[in-house]
Formats: sequence, C-alpha cells, structure tokens
Amino acid sequence: MISTRLLVVALAGMLGMAGGAFAADDAVDANVRDLTRYYEKDGIDLSRYKAIMLDNLGLDDARVMAPPWYEGEDGSPKKWQLTDSDIKWLRKSYRQTVKAEIEKGGYPVVDAPGEGVLILDIEIIYLMPYARRGEDVTTRGFGEMLVQAQFRDGMTQELLAVYEGKQNVGSEYQQNSRLNNESSLRELFQYWGSRVRGIMDSAKLD
Repeated sequence: MISTRLLVVALAGMLGMAGGAFAADDAVDANVRDLTRYYEKDGIDLSRYKAIMLDNLGLDDARVMAPPWYEGEDGSPKKWQLTDSDIKWLRKSYRQTVKAEIEKGGYPVVDAPGEGVLILDIEIIYLMPYARRGEDVTTRGFGEMLVQAQFRDGMTQELLAVYEGKQNVGSEYQQNSRLNNESSLRELFQYWGSRVRGIMDSAKLD
C-alpha cells in the first residue's frame, strides 16, 4: 500500500510547472510550485486502482484575469474572456493529451466509474494570459492559472484528496500567437498526464 507521505509527494508533484519540451523529471520537479493540501484521506491504497477516469476539464466557472500591467479599459473583463471555441479546444486538448500520457503506462482511461477506477477531476479556477489575443508582443510562456485537482474512488465516489495551486503555462520566451499558446498549454497537460502515470507506477511498485 502506498503510504500517505508518498501520495503527498506524488500528487503535489503532479501539478508542477512544465519546463521546455519535457525536461527530465528532476529538473522539472525543482521548479514545482507549492500546492495547498485541502484534504487527504488517511491510508489511501492506490494499488487498488487499475484505471483512470478523466472528468471534463472544469471551465464552467473559470475567470479570465488581465495581468496587472494592463490598466483601465485594457484590463476590462470584457476584453479577457474565453470563447466557446476556446473552451472546446481546452477540454479536447486536455483529454487527448492527458489520456495519451496515462495510457503510455498501460493504464486504461475509461468513460465510466466503477471498481478499481480512480477519478481525476481538474478545475481551472482562473486563467491569466500574459497578452491579449492577436497582440504583437513577446511573453515568457502563455500565462498562468490556478487549478484544483480532486481524486475520487470510482466505486463509492468517496473524495480521496483535494489540492490547489498555481501553474505556469510555459516558461520560454515566445511570440504571442495561437500556435505558441496552444503548444504551451499542451505541454502542461502532457506533464500532468505523466505525473498521474507516475503516481500509478509508484503504487504498483510499493
């Protein structure tokens, strides 16, 4: 049975900063931003879980915030909103990318809860792009977000753990373009998927 202490380390590392095109884990982990542990069940036995269910990426209540260097009308919430196509792309890219990473470890990603299924639910609380869409500037990454991750038992729906923390979306200087921004987001999703796979691997070896 994986210990609670190891679970803390594994889950806290899951939502870390994504560095350049997939640096080694130790290099990435050195940049992990602290998460707040809101809840964690004692004595979780992750070895019981053989599959993952990904809930839709939570965006229903996500706020888009202007960075602090935009003032007055430029910082108006009306100019910083997610469109329906943005939400559709984020959810599709998240599912495809995280699913592909988890399945690299031989863990099936299923569509329904059940025995032996660990449910992962990630919600974006706020998103702060560093530039507006179409603005001709260079930024360090796309921006940052505040996310919350919940883990539940697929059979009982019991809440196992809740974590929350800020995430940098990209770390390299880049031209503000749709292509670059989408690449930074996919890289972060890829990192999340690899960390979930690592959690499952650790439970199997414990």
